[in-house]
Amino acid sequence: MKCVWVMMLFLHCALSEKFEVVGPDAPVVATDGSDVVLPCSVRRSDGHSSLSAVDLNITWTRSDLGGAVVHFYGSHKDMNTSQSPDYRGRTALIKEELQNGSVSLRLSEVKVFDDGQYRCRVDSEYWEDEVSFDLKVEVIGERPVITLESYDRKSEEFSLLCESKGWFPKPDLQWLNSRGEIQTAGVTESQRHAELFSVKRRFTVHKNNIDTFLCRVSLGEHWKEDEIKPSVFYEGRGI
Repeated sequence: MKCVWVMMLFLHCALSEKFEVVGPDAPVVATDGSDVVLPCSVRRSDGHSSLSAVDLNITWTRSDLGGAVVHFYGSHKDMNTSQSPDYRGRTALIKEELQNGSVSLRLSEVKVFDDGQYRCRVDSEYWEDEVSFDLKVEVIGERPVITLESYDRKSEEFSLLCESKGWFPKPDLQWLNSRGEIQTAGVTESQRHAELFSVKRRFTVHKNNIDTFLCRVSLGEHWKEDEIKPSVFYEGRGI
């Protein structure tokens, strides 16, 4: 009986202890179709040690979707009857890490819909805390394609058009020379089809410019490019 009393006292102290919830300082980035871990942890309010989350309630929601439930854990088990249908079968806590204070959420098969703000809330009977951060989803589009759009015989200048499709969010498009120097070009135009962006940009070159030019489309650490030597457009064409 004494041992039971000691265990109950210990549990009461653990649940009544103040704690803070900690998340990432910067947005989490994931690519379409990948799996990602949304980091979140619990530590004692003194900030010096972690606190077991096994006996706590853990609620993951989407702040930008009116608090839609992404995942809920309570009474030592997952309880996802109120979970948003968009997350069914795609979320899981890393259970073996709960005792170390980790309440991170694994999200599988990431899609554009998942891009948004997430709230990680942890609560006991006596205390609660939460943290919010963004998940940025990237879709890497197609390799850009360069085409000859027009040629002005009077000025001996021709217009090159670079286009690329299937990106999210909107990527950056730059024209560069063979030394990697950014070239002055027209305004980048974009269109959104469903969830994905297409971009295009024109670049004017004089006939006597024999340099090789590159069109590079980039998003974060990802990029794709195409290159062209303008002479291929007028060699053998009488231009």
